Amino acid sequence: MISLNVPIFEEFDRLERAVWSPVLFRPIMGSPEQFVIGIAVASENGAYLERANQLQRLECVFTDASEMAIAIAETALSVIEADLSKRSKSALTDFRPPISGVLLGDVREAQGISLQQIAVSWMTALSSLYARNSAVELAGGLEALEEAAEAREGSDRLPSLVFEYVRMERPNLSRYFSHDIRDRRQRRRNAHGVIIDFAGSKLVANFGTLASGSFTASVGRIKTRLWDLKVDRDKEPSPLAYREHEMIVHHPPMNDPQLSAKQVERLREALGALEEQADQEQIRLRPLHSVDDIGRHILSKEAA
Repeated sequence: MISLNVPIFEEFDRLERAVWSPVLFRPIMGSPEQFVIGIAVASENGAYLERANQLQRLECVFTDASEMAIAIAETALSVIEADLSKRSKSALTDFRPPISGVLLGDVREAQGISLQQIAVSWMTALSSLYARNSAVELAGGLEALEEAAEAREGSDRLPSLVFEYVRMERPNLSRYFSHDIRDRRQRRRNAHGVIIDFAGSKLVANFGTLASGSFTASVGRIKTRLWDLKVDRDKEPSPLAYREHEMIVHHPPMNDPQLSAKQVERLREALGALEEQADQEQIRLRPLHSVDDIGRHILSKEAA
């Protein structure tokens, strides 16, 4: 049975949304007997496969034939893992069996603090060929919780700071910011699931922060905001009323001495992933280093 700490989950409004499926192994051809040898999870931000770590228990069932069964299971998992890394969700929805006797169960939706946490929880619940490593999972779970908290704090504060800058420079533009930002409330999704931070006469923009300690969570949130901009742009009444749509991303400069070499590398990767997503949606991604830069850019666009 899965044990979930509800208070911890309720603390965050943005859990990782994913789809998952059990990897099933039927070692006897034509027999419905099967074992769960893995849990495959995928989301917009990546994919993860949790493997059965007690395959040696098959020795009790197949004795002399267990070596072959274990080898087949391990090979199939490696092929599925490689396919997940390339095709993510498509590897589940359009599954290509790597070996006879290996298949996926039903694809279902889930939410959790990380893809690994989702996979470990379901693997623990469903497989007799798995032993949970509580120490490893706890470390990963705490890291994911800290990352989510940092991402939420950083992304929630940026719009308010930009609003204050613009309000001080040109008070008449403050009406273009969303009600939540003007009232200093946390962003809330409406019935249609679209949030726009700034909707001016010439520019429509959302704001996002790439926090140095939480690149993965930040990228996921910014990709959601990119989608919001695409939906809003597609609703423009006519080409004559066209406004530029931009995803404005605040991030530290690459030469920031507070960033480690690893953090700089992750920052480059995060920006690359966001640029790729923005290109797909035909939205302008505009990375800037300070609140003042963002504020001046908005003033310039609306004055054009």
